[in-house]
Amino acid sequence: MYKNILITTAADKNSNIVKKIEVAKALADDDGQITIISVMERIPPYVAPSLPSDYEETTTQRMQKAISQKIGNHNYKITVLSGHAAHQVLKFAKKNDIDCIIVSSHRPGFQDYFMGSTALTIVRQAECSVTVVR
Repeated sequence: MYKNILITTAADKNSNIVKKIEVAKALADDDGQITIISVMERIPPYVAPSLPSDYEETTTQRMQKAISQKIGNHNYKITVLSGHAAHQVLKFAKKNDIDCIIVSSHRPGFQDYFMGSTALTIVRQAECSVTVVR
């Protein structure tokens, strides 16, 4: 069905990455590629000087390790980027010819109706199919 699937995840303990991988496998062509992406927010400029110089690199490695531990020894490409989550996911999807993005969504709270969530932004702005997993 899809050749190039992108799974979004946070490297936290509450991420439902395993469920999203199951959905991706069901939607993927036999030769389909599954990529997992996690985006860490940028460090404010006034905080950056107080952090170690290798903070971003170390954090990226830690996030990749955390994701790898959740998914086991599978041959998925794992990418960690920094910036605004929704914008980075959309930019990555466009640049890498992604034809389906898989996102998680929590039950929206009152603030989501005014500010919007990452998943909602991706659903509204993606140029490809988006599957939402709860």
